Order: sequence, then structure tokens, then C-alpha cells
Amino acid sequence: MIPVSFLTSMLAGLAAKVGINQLTKHGYMPQSTYLKAALKALEKDDLDEAIKSYHLAVKKWPPSQRTEIAAEIISMAIAVRVAKLQRRVDELERQINPRRFSLQFWHNLLPKNKQRLEELRQEQQGCQEAISVLHRMKEKLHEKD
Repeated sequence: MIPVSFLTSMLAGLAAKVGINQLTKHGYMPQSTYLKAALKALEKDDLDEAIKSYHLAVKKWPPSQRTEIAAEIISMAIAVRVAKLQRRVDELERQINPRRFSLQFWHNLLPKNKQRLEELRQEQQGCQEAISVLHRMKEKLHEKD
């Protein structure tokens, strides 16, 4: 038989945890809570969660210097990813469409390289789609609720 005091303390702890989770979920906690969560999400490479936490931080309170800095950090993380993807797109473009009198140009004309060229085009398209998603995320970061 489980003691009643144990059950009541467990129930009280569970109620407190659920209550705090609901307060956190709806943006009623201090800004620092959400900013810390946003920066932790960036450490885990989760941009969606970082943006969500940032929006919760500015939902109930006016933006502070800390929130502006967090927004800039998130924005720079997005910019770094876009730059890396853009470099990859440029590299793929040079492989797919080399200069006319280069050795790569003549290799690309060979029938055995058609499959490889198609794979490179698909990778390039995937990178361009990822860049557009990152740009939409950056717009989402700066939009007001």
C-alpha cells in the first residue's frame, strides 16, 4: 500500500510541472527563459525551435537589448548556412557548366557522365530549395506577431 502523503506530494509535483509547462508554452515566463531556450536550440542546430523561442520571448514583453542580440545571433546562424549552401551551388554550377575549352567540358559530353551530371543537377536544386527555406525562416524571424 502506498502512503497517502506520498501520493499527494507526487500529485502536487505533477500539477506544478504541468502548470509551469503550460505557462512556458504560452509565453508567460520571463524573457530570459525563452532566450536561453533559443540559444540552446541553436547549439543543437534547431533553427525552428530557436525562432519559436525568440517569438515567445517578445510575445508578452517589448523587445530588449538581449532579445535584439538573440535575434541577430539567429539571423547570423541562418546567414552562415545560406553562405555555405550558396558556395556549394556555385561549385556545382562550375562542375555542371564548365568553361567551353576546359577538360571538364569535354568529360561532361561523354555518355557515361550523363548520370553523374543529373545527380549534380538534383543536388544543386536541393541546395537552392534549402536556401529558399532559410530565407523564409529569416523573414519569419523578423515578422511581428
